[in-house]
Amino acid sequence: MRDIGARTIPGLGLLGLCLLLAVAIPARAAFAGAWTLRGGEGQSILQSTAVHSGSEFGPSSHLYDSRPYDKVEVTLVFEYGLTDWLTVIAAPQVLSISLGDPYPATYNGPGYMDAGARVRLWQQDGLVVSTQVVGRLPGTGNSSSAAAVGYDDPELDLRLLAGWSFTLWGRPTYVDAQLAQRLRFGDPPDELHLDLTLGVRLAERWQVLAQSFNVMSEGAGAGPYFDVSYEYYKFQLGAAYDWSAAMTVQAAFVRTWLARNAPEENGLVLSALYRF
Repeated sequence: MRDIGARTIPGLGLLGLCLLLAVAIPARAAFAGAWTLRGGEGQSILQSTAVHSGSEFGPSSHLYDSRPYDKVEVTLVFEYGLTDWLTVIAAPQVLSISLGDPYPATYNGPGYMDAGARVRLWQQDGLVVSTQVVGRLPGTGNSSSAAAVGYDDPELDLRLLAGWSFTLWGRPTYVDAQLAQRLRFGDPPDELHLDLTLGVRLAERWQVLAQSFNVMSEGAGAGPYFDVSYEYYKFQLGAAYDWSAAMTVQAAFVRTWLARNAPEENGLVLSALYRF
Protein backbone atom coordinates (compact mmCIF):
# COMPACT_ATOMS: atom_id res chain seq x y z
CA MET A 1 0.00 0.00 0.00
CA ARG A 2 1.54 3.25 -1.15
CA ASP A 3 1.94 6.24 1.20
CA ILE A 4 0.29 9.16 -0.59
CA GLY A 5 1.39 11.47 2.20
CA ALA A 6 4.78 11.62 0.52
CA ARG A 7 3.13 13.36 -2.42
CA THR A 8 2.00 16.53 -0.64
CA ILE A 9 1.34 19.35 -3.10
CA PRO A 10 1.71 22.92 -1.80
CA GLY A 11 -1.48 24.92 -1.53
CA LEU A 12 -3.96 22.07 -1.88
CA GLY A 13 -5.39 22.03 1.67
CA LEU A 14 -9.13 21.44 1.97
CA LEU A 15 -9.66 22.58 -1.61
CA GLY A 16 -7.33 19.92 -2.92
CA LEU A 17 -8.91 17.31 -0.70
CA CYS A 18 -12.38 18.00 -2.07
CA LEU A 19 -11.13 17.78 -5.62
CA LEU A 20 -9.26 14.57 -4.96
CA LEU A 21 -12.31 13.11 -3.25
CA ALA A 22 -14.12 13.56 -6.54
CA VAL A 23 -11.38 11.63 -8.28
CA ALA A 24 -11.81 8.88 -5.69
CA ILE A 25 -15.53 8.44 -6.40
CA PRO A 26 -16.01 6.14 -9.37
CA ALA A 27 -19.25 6.09 -11.30
CA ARG A 28 -21.32 2.99 -10.74
CA ALA A 29 -21.47 0.80 -13.82
CA ALA A 30 -24.90 -0.14 -15.09
CA PHE A 31 -25.20 -3.58 -13.51
CA ALA A 32 -28.46 -5.55 -13.79
CA GLY A 33 -29.67 -4.32 -10.42
CA ALA A 34 -31.05 -6.85 -7.96
CA TRP A 35 -31.94 -9.38 -10.68
CA THR A 36 -29.57 -12.23 -11.50
CA LEU A 37 -29.13 -13.53 -15.05
CA ARG A 38 -30.39 -16.90 -16.19
CA GLY A 39 -27.86 -19.71 -16.16
CA GLY A 40 -25.84 -19.74 -19.38
CA GLU A 41 -26.83 -16.15 -20.33
CA GLY A 42 -24.70 -13.04 -20.08
CA GLN A 43 -24.36 -9.39 -20.95
CA SER A 44 -21.62 -6.86 -21.52
CA ILE A 45 -22.01 -3.14 -20.81
CA LEU A 46 -19.73 -0.43 -22.14
CA GLN A 47 -20.25 2.75 -20.12
CA SER A 48 -18.55 6.13 -20.42
CA THR A 49 -19.01 8.94 -17.89
CA ALA A 50 -17.62 12.44 -18.52
CA VAL A 51 -17.94 15.09 -15.79
CA HIS A 52 -16.67 18.60 -15.14
CA SER A 53 -16.40 20.55 -11.91
CA GLY A 54 -15.52 24.16 -11.27
CA SER A 55 -17.13 24.55 -7.84
CA GLU A 56 -17.52 22.63 -4.62
CA PHE A 57 -19.72 22.33 -1.57
CA GLY A 58 -17.98 23.42 1.64
CA PRO A 59 -18.42 22.15 5.22
CA SER A 60 -21.83 23.88 5.44
CA SER A 61 -22.87 22.71 1.93
CA HIS A 62 -22.50 26.22 0.48
CA LEU A 63 -21.15 26.38 -3.08
CA TYR A 64 -18.04 28.33 -4.01
CA ASP A 65 -15.63 28.43 -6.97
CA SER A 66 -12.81 25.94 -6.82
CA ARG A 67 -9.98 24.46 -8.83
CA PRO A 68 -11.49 22.98 -12.02
CA TYR A 69 -11.11 19.42 -13.15
CA ASP A 70 -12.37 17.10 -15.88
CA LYS A 71 -12.75 13.34 -15.57
CA VAL A 72 -13.67 10.61 -18.05
CA GLU A 73 -14.26 7.04 -16.91
CA VAL A 74 -14.79 4.16 -19.34
CA THR A 75 -15.90 0.86 -17.80
CA LEU A 76 -16.51 -2.45 -19.55
CA VAL A 77 -18.77 -4.67 -17.44
CA PHE A 78 -19.13 -8.41 -18.01
CA GLU A 79 -21.91 -10.35 -16.26
CA TYR A 80 -22.60 -14.06 -16.72
CA GLY A 81 -25.16 -16.34 -15.09
CA LEU A 82 -23.45 -19.47 -13.81
CA THR A 83 -26.88 -20.56 -12.53
CA ASP A 84 -30.25 -18.82 -12.31
CA TRP A 85 -29.33 -17.58 -8.83
CA LEU A 86 -25.60 -16.80 -9.25
CA THR A 87 -24.19 -14.12 -11.56
CA VAL A 88 -20.44 -13.44 -11.76
CA ILE A 89 -19.15 -9.93 -12.51
CA ALA A 90 -15.92 -8.48 -13.95
CA ALA A 91 -15.42 -4.80 -14.81
CA PRO A 92 -12.10 -3.24 -15.94
CA GLN A 93 -11.88 0.55 -16.12
CA VAL A 94 -9.71 3.21 -17.77
CA LEU A 95 -9.46 6.85 -16.66
CA SER A 96 -8.56 10.26 -17.97
CA ILE A 97 -8.34 12.94 -15.26
CA SER A 98 -7.13 16.52 -15.56
CA LEU A 99 -6.76 18.94 -12.62
CA GLY A 100 -6.54 22.66 -13.43
CA ASP A 101 -4.53 25.57 -12.07
CA PRO A 102 -2.80 26.49 -9.84
CA TYR A 103 -1.11 23.06 -9.83
CA PRO A 104 -2.11 21.25 -13.05
CA ALA A 105 -1.93 17.46 -13.02
CA THR A 106 -3.14 14.68 -15.28
CA TYR A 107 -3.56 10.92 -15.18
CA ASN A 108 -4.40 8.67 -18.12
CA GLY A 109 -4.43 4.94 -17.56
CA PRO A 110 -6.11 2.01 -15.81
CA GLY A 111 -8.59 2.65 -13.00
CA TYR A 112 -10.16 -0.03 -10.83
CA MET A 113 -10.63 -3.66 -11.81
CA ASP A 114 -13.82 -5.03 -10.25
CA ALA A 115 -14.53 -8.72 -9.76
CA GLY A 116 -17.27 -10.42 -7.77
CA ALA A 117 -20.67 -12.08 -7.77
CA ARG A 118 -24.35 -11.44 -7.14
CA VAL A 119 -26.44 -14.10 -5.38
CA ARG A 120 -30.24 -14.18 -5.49
CA LEU A 121 -31.64 -14.79 -2.02
CA TRP A 122 -35.40 -14.68 -2.70
CA GLN A 123 -37.78 -14.04 -5.61
CA GLN A 124 -41.57 -14.05 -5.83
CA ASP A 125 -44.36 -12.10 -7.58
CA GLY A 126 -42.09 -9.49 -9.17
CA LEU A 127 -40.00 -9.01 -6.04
CA VAL A 128 -36.37 -10.05 -5.76
CA VAL A 129 -33.74 -9.74 -3.02
CA SER A 130 -30.07 -10.46 -3.59
CA THR A 131 -26.65 -9.78 -2.20
CA GLN A 132 -23.45 -8.82 -4.00
CA VAL A 133 -19.76 -8.86 -3.14
CA VAL A 134 -17.27 -7.06 -5.39
CA GLY A 135 -13.54 -6.61 -4.83
CA ARG A 136 -11.90 -3.57 -6.42
CA LEU A 137 -8.19 -3.59 -7.28
CA PRO A 138 -6.46 -0.29 -8.19
CA GLY A 139 -4.68 0.00 -11.51
CA THR A 140 -2.77 3.27 -11.12
CA GLY A 141 0.45 1.45 -10.24
CA ASN A 142 3.21 3.79 -9.09
CA SER A 143 1.76 6.94 -10.64
CA SER A 144 3.07 10.08 -8.90
CA SER A 145 0.35 12.32 -10.35
CA ALA A 146 -1.99 14.07 -7.92
CA ALA A 147 -4.80 13.25 -10.36
CA ALA A 148 -4.42 9.55 -9.46
CA VAL A 149 -4.91 10.06 -5.71
CA GLY A 150 -7.98 8.14 -4.57
CA TYR A 151 -7.40 5.31 -7.02
CA ASP A 152 -4.38 3.94 -5.15
CA ASP A 153 -5.87 1.48 -2.65
CA PRO A 154 -8.05 -1.65 -2.86
CA GLU A 155 -11.73 -1.57 -1.90
CA LEU A 156 -14.43 -4.11 -1.03
CA ASP A 157 -18.10 -3.45 -1.84
CA LEU A 158 -20.69 -5.41 0.21
CA ARG A 159 -24.17 -4.79 -1.14
CA LEU A 160 -27.79 -5.74 -0.38
CA LEU A 161 -30.16 -5.30 -3.35
CA ALA A 162 -33.93 -5.35 -3.73
CA GLY A 163 -35.98 -5.03 -6.91
CA TRP A 164 -39.69 -4.81 -7.70
CA SER A 165 -41.24 -4.99 -11.17
CA PHE A 166 -44.87 -3.92 -11.56
CA THR A 167 -47.30 -1.96 -13.76
CA LEU A 168 -47.81 1.78 -13.20
CA TRP A 169 -50.66 3.45 -15.13
CA GLY A 170 -50.49 0.66 -17.66
CA ARG A 171 -46.70 1.00 -18.12
CA PRO A 172 -44.15 -1.68 -17.18
CA THR A 173 -42.14 -0.22 -14.27
CA TYR A 174 -39.41 -1.32 -11.91
CA VAL A 175 -37.74 0.00 -8.78
CA ASP A 176 -34.25 -1.04 -7.70
CA ALA A 177 -32.74 -0.16 -4.30
CA GLN A 178 -29.19 -0.95 -3.20
CA LEU A 179 -27.55 -0.42 0.18
CA ALA A 180 -23.79 -0.94 0.30
CA GLN A 181 -20.93 -0.87 2.74
CA ARG A 182 -17.81 0.25 0.86
CA LEU A 183 -14.62 -0.74 2.71
CA ARG A 184 -11.74 1.43 1.50
CA PHE A 185 -8.29 0.30 2.56
CA GLY A 186 -5.57 2.90 3.07
CA ASP A 187 -6.13 6.61 3.75
CA PRO A 188 -9.73 7.06 2.43
CA PRO A 189 -12.55 6.46 4.93
CA ASP A 190 -15.14 3.73 4.57
CA GLU A 191 -18.42 4.77 2.94
CA LEU A 192 -22.12 4.00 3.08
CA HIS A 193 -23.81 3.93 -0.36
CA LEU A 194 -27.51 4.13 -1.21
CA ASP A 195 -28.45 3.79 -4.89
CA LEU A 196 -32.04 4.09 -6.13
CA THR A 197 -33.42 3.55 -9.65
CA LEU A 198 -36.88 4.03 -11.13
CA GLY A 199 -37.42 2.75 -14.67
CA VAL A 200 -40.62 3.21 -16.69
CA ARG A 201 -41.19 1.81 -20.19
CA LEU A 202 -43.05 4.53 -22.10
CA ALA A 203 -43.12 2.76 -25.46
CA GLU A 204 -42.22 -0.63 -26.90
CA ARG A 205 -38.54 0.26 -27.26
CA TRP A 206 -38.18 3.30 -24.97
CA GLN A 207 -37.83 3.63 -21.23
CA VAL A 208 -36.91 6.52 -18.95
CA LEU A 209 -34.62 6.12 -15.95
CA ALA A 210 -34.42 8.32 -12.86
CA GLN A 211 -31.57 7.44 -10.51
CA SER A 212 -30.17 8.71 -7.22
CA PHE A 213 -26.62 7.90 -6.06
CA ASN A 214 -25.83 8.83 -2.47
CA VAL A 215 -22.55 8.44 -0.57
CA MET A 216 -21.74 9.24 3.07
CA SER A 217 -18.27 8.78 4.48
CA GLU A 218 -18.07 7.01 7.82
CA GLY A 219 -16.05 9.68 9.54
CA ALA A 220 -12.77 11.03 8.21
CA GLY A 221 -9.84 9.17 6.76
CA ALA A 222 -6.12 9.76 7.16
CA GLY A 223 -3.37 11.64 5.40
CA PRO A 224 -3.36 15.12 3.88
CA TYR A 225 -6.21 14.44 1.42
CA PHE A 226 -8.83 12.46 3.35
CA ASP A 227 -8.74 13.93 6.85
CA VAL A 228 -12.34 15.30 6.82
CA SER A 229 -15.69 13.55 6.48
CA TYR A 230 -17.84 14.14 3.40
CA GLU A 231 -21.11 13.25 1.72
CA TYR A 232 -22.63 13.83 -1.69
CA TYR A 233 -25.92 13.21 -3.48
CA LYS A 234 -26.23 12.80 -7.24
CA PHE A 235 -29.29 12.71 -9.49
CA GLN A 236 -29.20 11.08 -12.91
CA LEU A 237 -31.95 11.28 -15.53
CA GLY A 238 -31.84 9.52 -18.87
CA ALA A 239 -33.49 7.37 -21.51
CA ALA A 240 -32.75 3.91 -22.89
CA TYR A 241 -33.60 2.61 -26.36
CA ASP A 242 -33.76 -1.06 -27.36
CA TRP A 243 -31.85 -1.01 -30.63
CA SER A 244 -32.58 -4.70 -31.05
CA ALA A 245 -33.48 -7.70 -28.91
CA ALA A 246 -29.79 -7.97 -27.98
CA MET A 247 -28.69 -4.32 -27.83
CA THR A 248 -29.82 -1.41 -25.62
CA VAL A 249 -28.26 2.07 -25.67
CA GLN A 250 -28.66 4.73 -22.99
CA ALA A 251 -27.86 8.42 -22.49
CA ALA A 252 -28.25 10.38 -19.26
CA PHE A 253 -27.29 13.61 -17.52
CA VAL A 254 -25.84 13.45 -14.00
CA ARG A 255 -25.55 16.26 -11.46
CA THR A 256 -24.41 16.63 -7.86
CA TRP A 257 -27.35 18.51 -6.36
CA LEU A 258 -26.12 18.56 -2.74
CA ALA A 259 -22.90 17.70 -0.94
CA ARG A 260 -20.60 18.50 1.96
CA ASN A 261 -16.83 18.77 1.50
CA ALA A 262 -17.20 17.46 -2.05
CA PRO A 263 -17.30 18.97 -5.55
CA GLU A 264 -20.28 19.81 -7.71
CA GLU A 265 -20.07 17.50 -10.71
CA ASN A 266 -22.09 17.84 -13.90
CA GLY A 267 -21.77 15.47 -16.80
CA LEU A 268 -23.01 12.98 -19.35
CA VAL A 269 -23.31 9.19 -19.17
CA LEU A 270 -23.43 7.03 -22.32
CA SER A 271 -23.75 3.26 -22.31
CA ALA A 272 -24.44 0.30 -24.56
CA LEU A 273 -25.60 -3.11 -23.33
CA TYR A 274 -25.27 -6.31 -25.35
CA ARG A 275 -27.02 -9.51 -24.26
CA PHE A 276 -25.66 -12.92 -25.21
